[in-house]
Amino acid sequence: MLNVAPNTALHAHQTVCSRLAELSLPVWRVDASGNVLAAPDVGGDIGRLLRSTPITELVSDAARSLADVDKPQIITPVSGFSVIAVPERQRRRCVAWTIALAPSGEFMLGDRFQLACQSAGLPPEQAKQALAALATYTPETIRHLAAMIGWSVADLVGEADSRHAIAGFTRQLTEDFETIDLLHSLARLMGDPSRPQDFVNRALARLNDSMQFAWLGCWVASDPRLARLPMPRTFLTGGSPLPETELSAAADSLARGMTADSKPLIISEAPETGLPRGVQCIVQPVARNSRLLGLLIAGDKQSGDPGVTSFDIHLLETAGAFIAAVLENGALYAEQSAMFIGSLKALTSSLDAKDRYTAGHSERVACLARQLALALGLPENIAERVHIAGMVHDVGKIGVPEAVLLKPGKPTEAEFAMIKRHPEIGYAILKDIPLMQDILPGVLHHHERYDGKGYPSGLAGEQIPLFGRILAIADTFDAMSSNRSYRPALGRQQVIAELQRCAGTQLDPALVPVFLSLDLSFFDRLMAAHRDHVTDVAARAA
Repeated sequence: MLNVAPNTALHAHQTVCSRLAELSLPVWRVDASGNVLAAPDVGGDIGRLLRSTPITELVSDAARSLADVDKPQIITPVSGFSVIAVPERQRRRCVAWTIALAPSGEFMLGDRFQLACQSAGLPPEQAKQALAALATYTPETIRHLAAMIGWSVADLVGEADSRHAIAGFTRQLTEDFETIDLLHSLARLMGDPSRPQDFVNRALARLNDSMQFAWLGCWVASDPRLARLPMPRTFLTGGSPLPETELSAAADSLARGMTADSKPLIISEAPETGLPRGVQCIVQPVARNSRLLGLLIAGDKQSGDPGVTSFDIHLLETAGAFIAAVLENGALYAEQSAMFIGSLKALTSSLDAKDRYTAGHSERVACLARQLALALGLPENIAERVHIAGMVHDVGKIGVPEAVLLKPGKPTEAEFAMIKRHPEIGYAILKDIPLMQDILPGVLHHHERYDGKGYPSGLAGEQIPLFGRILAIADTFDAMSSNRSYRPALGRQQVIAELQRCAGTQLDPALVPVFLSLDLSFFDRLMAAHRDHVTDVAARAA
């Protein structure tokens, strides 16, 4: 029997035909209902005779009379006309027959032969001469021939089964590898909870490498806990037929009918969703802790099976679980970060509030330092750490007597010695806080000078940590731009000229030009807001 998959059954039939053709045996392929699917590919008089209606009907009738069995069968519908029929099976059911004709001389003496000659337009003697070389089989040789065909078919079935098994094993191995590789890749990308948008973009790119879809998208729900995340709501990779705004609207519509427990949705024809018609899409919920955080959408399969497979669904489920965890962790990180920054602001604001001349100083230095870090090409996460360093750079002034800090006019040498201790005091306050370890060099060394004449360590040049060199410029700029008890604020051009003069002595000469290229409008807005706040506080006190 040919018990093989549909795409290999025809190949098996063609192999049987080619082998039997070498034995000069004509072969038909007939479906289970007796309809001829392929007639013998034989030319000349013998071909006309074999394809005639009477002989074709004999073959069809023989096929209809066959039992649904696994082994080749021998049928003799009329005397001298024997056929060997090999079943082609799919899912334990016979769907077609490969039929080989093994006639004997008796067939040429019967009425059906005469009818075949008439149908083919051949004189009987001419037809007998054409058929003579074929009509040589006896019952014994037919049995032997049937056994031989059975062995040949068994070989073909075994070969086809082996190919099918190897192909299946290869496909499964490939899918398992893709899944493991995806898990490994996504796990390696989960290191930084502060930038979940980077993870989503890389996850989509990785999925795009593993899946045969033209485009993939991720939509993030309007969940209150996700509102703090600095990321867009819609992500796309590949050639999407929809703009992001339309994909977002379609995802909004789909999400209204889904929950955290919803199964993946496969869509072919759903114009009401706004997705493209006629193309299968998978919509995978991104959920965690019974909350729907978003949707993963893959559309327009490009090759292989055009339909969605279990492998496609499995990969999206895997990626969706990772994305959900990253969004949840990112939201928690953003919440904790907001609380942390809020606490720092409260701390530094209370310090700044002691002196109306320094109100808002720490916040302005932090913002200036962050902008300079970004202008230097430092990554966003490093710039954020520079910002935090700016927030706490003067926290050590808590340890300086208020009488010294708030004294009108210039401090004495002894008082200045007290003030000069604030970097070390700040370092001592912060050094045991794990989250502050990377910013400690900036706090400790923001008063070092590039020429080595600063404090507390007298470091010079690039011995001074980068955070310290950045903070030094931001601190100096804000100090000169602010009123002090011993002098009024300098004008912007005076401040710029002084920064240029100090480049190479007090300040890093490579950083000063970059700082002076910044758009300082944000600084002016902060300065105005802080000035208004001080005025309001003074008015209320009066």
